[in-house]
Amino acid sequence: MLAVLESLRRRAVAEGLPVYLVGGPVRDALLHVPVKDLDFVLEGAAPALAGELANELGGFLTVHPRFGTATVEVQGDRVDIVTARKEAYPFPGSLPEVSPSSLEADLARRDFSINAMALPLSVDEPLVIDFHGGVRDLEDQTIRTLHPGSFTDDPTRMLRAVRYQQRLGFELAESTAAELKGALAGGHVSAVTGDRWRQELQRIFEEDRAAGMLLQAIDLGVLPAIHPALSDGQHLMRLAEESGVASEPANHLAALAASLSPADGDSASRRLNLPGPWARVVRDTIAVRGILAEITPSPAGHPVQPSTVCRLLNGMDLHVITAMTRFWPDPQVVGQLEKYLAEWMQITPELTGGDLLAMGVPRGPGLGEALRELAAAKQDGLAATVEAERDLVKQIISRGS
Repeated sequence: MLAVLESLRRRAVAEGLPVYLVGGPVRDALLHVPVKDLDFVLEGAAPALAGELANELGGFLTVHPRFGTATVEVQGDRVDIVTARKEAYPFPGSLPEVSPSSLEADLARRDFSINAMALPLSVDEPLVIDFHGGVRDLEDQTIRTLHPGSFTDDPTRMLRAVRYQQRLGFELAESTAAELKGALAGGHVSAVTGDRWRQELQRIFEEDRAAGMLLQAIDLGVLPAIHPALSDGQHLMRLAEESGVASEPANHLAALAASLSPADGDSASRRLNLPGPWARVVRDTIAVRGILAEITPSPAGHPVQPSTVCRLLNGMDLHVITAMTRFWPDPQVVGQLEKYLAEWMQITPELTGGDLLAMGVPRGPGLGEALRELAAAKQDGLAATVEAERDLVKQIISRGS
């Protein structure tokens, strides 16, 4: 990342290029937190400059002509270089129409004041360029939009506001909170495609405080506006209370889905245009919830056989089962799920299908049934040795003869 910065700074000084470090990196530098990505704005043709950078550093270049932007990936790091531009939204929730412009116009199109600052690379001791009071809002720990129509232009900024608020521990400015409520009341959320909402959720899922962000999005009414069924945060609360919960989509997606009906799960998956693996997490979470009563020991203390647990859970997404151990409130259920993951699902017979054929089990459906019965006996501790497995197979053969 330092090589990228030095390369662009060298070009800016030597050629007088109006190129600036902008947005999140400036914000994070002022907050003294690690800078993850570098974003630059050029008052000029950004793709050409990005191409020169990629050639110099051996990076991979991706150009997006519609927006005049380019991305360079260098040794796993991502660098965005954009042409300074202004934006116009034909209607609420639409993608913007863009045209080249100045740095001032480019900063004015951004979401929040703390993300609308820049540093010029062409001077030795750069001062922060701050047209919108971003430095003041950092000091005041405030998330503030740049104009009253910000959430109407791009409703996905609602989830971004929540993400920055929770990540930084800031508060929404009163005017910004009022603007958000007004945009929700205006029904503009429905104008945004499921793909764009899913991308914002993906960014939240990758955050350390993802559960808190999702809870805040429910409390503000953003998630219910995306889909009415996404309104129950009881399982997210448990994730938020836990420390060390991995930031994996399955954990938080399963917590969102755990209260849904099958119909609502399918509907929400369609609304967000979930990819196959995510849709399976939603579907399997609902399915696992539906069989929890069958794997829970009875109030009288009667245990559920491991083979029963395995029969009901086999084939379910393991990410879902792992996620449910983190947020399901019943410790008995969690214990059963943990035993399944750590022990029971690993238990398999030593005898194979070939061994059973050699012993006289005929080919066909009966072979599969015999293997399943053998596995169940093994899981329940009824066939602890190979000899015991062979004895059980002989019983199975005699029953079928």
